Amino acid sequence: MKTDQEIAQRLVLFIAPILAAPVIATAPAMAYSLAFSETAFQFENFSHSAYSVGTATNADTLALVTKPASSVAATAAAVAYFFPESAGGLSSSAAGGQGSAYFGVTHSLAQVVGSFLVGSGESFGFNFRAGFTLGSSVSSTQLGMANAAGRIAFWLFGSNDGGEASLLDSFSAFGQVAAGGNNFLGWQSSGNISYTGSANMYGTGTESFAMASFQGSYQRNFDSQTQLTLVKVQENEAGVAVPEPVVPLPLSVFILFSLIGWKVRRKATSVGQLDLTPIQKDFRMEGIK
Repeated sequence: MKTDQEIAQRLVLFIAPILAAPVIATAPAMAYSLAFSETAFQFENFSHSAYSVGTATNADTLALVTKPASSVAATAAAVAYFFPESAGGLSSSAAGGQGSAYFGVTHSLAQVVGSFLVGSGESFGFNFRAGFTLGSSVSSTQLGMANAAGRIAFWLFGSNDGGEASLLDSFSAFGQVAAGGNNFLGWQSSGNISYTGSANMYGTGTESFAMASFQGSYQRNFDSQTQLTLVKVQENEAGVAVPEPVVPLPLSVFILFSLIGWKVRRKATSVGQLDLTPIQKDFRMEGIK
């Protein structure tokens, strides 16, 4: 069995070439744009062993060039794993282009699911580490655009005696950077999750970068035997375009976020109270409905 450190090293070696691929050497007279989004998530020290686990990944790219002397590259990758002692994944999306007419968008997703059985009077818990990095850059905001978005989240569902599962607790962090503005970061969690976090955001007229990391733990006591299902999702999207399209990029990732939230609410019979905390007062926050 590989150690967590060995797993992390392999993931880094796997993702590094993908992040570097879209970096295109540009001539000063040509418009260029770059965008990237990367997320990482790991669960550790489960109090109970999962009796059923599953993982899923997805990576999609679209790259179009409509005029000569233009080029674009879009790459995506995702890894997910669930071992007895740890679970998590790494996902990345990146896009870059140069010239007078191109479009590139990329989306990646990594998901893990684990089911646990907790007895009456027992406590279920785990530790987690998570974070994301976002970046975007353009030669001129008058010519084109570069956007990057990311989200990390987990939900814990519980059911008794074969009844309908309800949402017990959840955590999510999300952000977007767009060259020239429209940047935000935020996170939310329910009461049984303890964590610390740090975040940084930087922007100029043509560049925007953001980074956030979290480390925490989960602990909850159960009065009766309960079947638990832990679901973790991490998503990334990066988009570049010259000239600037009518529909802002990225778009599909936020539609997907909305669908995920709707599905969670539809399945849940009880939802924990969520606290939305801005990272800094001057960050523009987007509420989660």
